[in-house]
Amino acid sequence: MSLITALNAARSGMSTSSRWAETVSTNIANANNASYARRETQVTTNVQGAAQVSEITRAVDGALDAMYRGEVGRTAKQDAIAAGLESYTSLLGDTESTDTVLTRLTDFQSSLGLLAVSPADTALQRATVGDAQELTQALNRAGGNLDAALDRAGDGIASDVAAVNSTLEKIAGLSERLAGQGQSADARLALQDELGAEFDALSEYIDFTTRSDSKGRIEIFTGGGTALITGGEAETLSFDTDTGILTAGEIEITPGVAGKRGISEGSLSGKIELVTTVLPEMRAQLDEVARALIDGMVAADASLAAGEAGLFTDNGAALSDPFEPGLASRISVNDAVVPESGGSLWRIRDGLGADAPGPAGDNTQVTAFLDTLDGAMNFDESLGLGDNMSLSSYISTLIASQNTTRASAETSAESLAAGAIAVQSSRLSFMGVNVDDELQQLAAIQQSYNANAQTLSVVSEMLDTLLSAI
Repeated sequence: MSLITALNAARSGMSTSSRWAETVSTNIANANNASYARRETQVTTNVQGAAQVSEITRAVDGALDAMYRGEVGRTAKQDAIAAGLESYTSLLGDTESTDTVLTRLTDFQSSLGLLAVSPADTALQRATVGDAQELTQALNRAGGNLDAALDRAGDGIASDVAAVNSTLEKIAGLSERLAGQGQSADARLALQDELGAEFDALSEYIDFTTRSDSKGRIEIFTGGGTALITGGEAETLSFDTDTGILTAGEIEITPGVAGKRGISEGSLSGKIELVTTVLPEMRAQLDEVARALIDGMVAADASLAAGEAGLFTDNGAALSDPFEPGLASRISVNDAVVPESGGSLWRIRDGLGADAPGPAGDNTQVTAFLDTLDGAMNFDESLGLGDNMSLSSYISTLIASQNTTRASAETSAESLAAGAIAVQSSRLSFMGVNVDDELQQLAAIQQSYNANAQTLSVVSEMLDTLLSAI
C-alpha cells in the first residue's frame, strides 16, 4: 500500500467513525422514543481499501409492524364493545344482584300473593301498587341507560371518524414529502418515523393495508380493500347516524355488511357494531319484557274493554301494535290505580276497568294477575332468548345473556391485549435502542478512530521525513 493510499484510507476511516458516532449518539438520545426506529450505519470498503458510509438505515420489520397493528385493532374493537356496555350491564346487574328488574318483579309477585290472601287490606293494595311502580322504574332506568349507551357510542363514532380523517390527511402529507425531492437522508428517516407513528395511531381505529405507488407515495386501503389514500389524496370518512352506514368518499365501508369491502377491526368498528347491532338487540330484548308485562296484565284483566289500557301502560296509553322502540323507558303504572294521580287503590283488586269497588274479599282478579306472571308467556323468538317461558325466566335469561356479551368482549380484549404486548415487545427489541449496545459501539468507534488517527500520524511523519531528505 502506498503512503497516499494509506493516508486516504486513514482519513476515510476517521470520517466514517465520525458519522458512525453521530448515528449512535442519535440512537441514545432517542432511547425512550417509542416511535423511533434505531439507525444503523452501513459501512462498505472501496477498491482502494478505504471505509465509507454507504447509507444510514432504520431497523424495522414490516411483518412485526403488521402483526402489532393487527393485534391493536382487534383489541380496540373488543375494548370499545366492552366499555360501551359497562355502564348499562352494571345497572342491569346479574342474577345474584339485589336491585334489578328481576328482583323488582319478584317483589311485585310477592305483594300480589299477599294481596290474594287479604284482598280488602288497603295497606297491601298500596304496597302492591308501589311494587308495580318500582318494577316500571327499574325498567325505565335500564332503558334510559341503554339510550345513554347508544348516545355515547354515537359520540364515540363521530370522534373516531374525525380522528381517522385527521390521521389520513397527515399520512398523505408525510407521504408526499417523502416522495418529493430535496430531502436529506436524515430528514427522510425522521419522516419515516413520523409515518410509522401515524400508522400505529390509525390501527387503533381501523384495520388497513399499505403499499407504495410508482412515485413512492403511500397508498392505504381498508382491510376489505377500499382505497383510503391513493394518488396522494385521502378519502373522507363519514357516518350516517340515521342509516348506520360508514362511507369513504362515495363507497360504503360499514363493518359487517356482506359484499362491502369495509373495515372489520378497530375501535370505530366496535362502536358501529354497538350502535347498529349489539345495543339495538339488547333494547329490543328489554322492550320485550315491558311488552309482556303490558300485554299479560291486559289479558288477565276481565274488567277491561277492548283497546283499554291495563295495569301497565305505554306512557299512560294502551300499547299499540307495533310499538315504537324504547318501550322499557316508557312503561308506567296506569294512573287509574294511583291515588296521587286521581286513581283508586281498589282497582288493583277489582280490575283497571272497574267503575266501582267490588266485593272486598274477592281475590279473583288478583289471582288472575298472579297466575299470568307465574305462568308461561309468549316471547319473540327472533330475539334469541326463547319463545315460551315465565316472565322471571325470560328476565333471568336476558340478564345472563347480556352480561355474557360484555364479559366475552372484556375477555377477548384482555387476551388480544396480551398478544399485542408480546408482539410489541419483539418489535421494540428489533427496532428499539439498547443503550448498552450503543455504548459498546461507541467504545469500538473510539478504538477505530484512534487507530486511524495513529495511522494518519505515522504516514504524516513518513512524508515529512521523505520531504526533508530531498
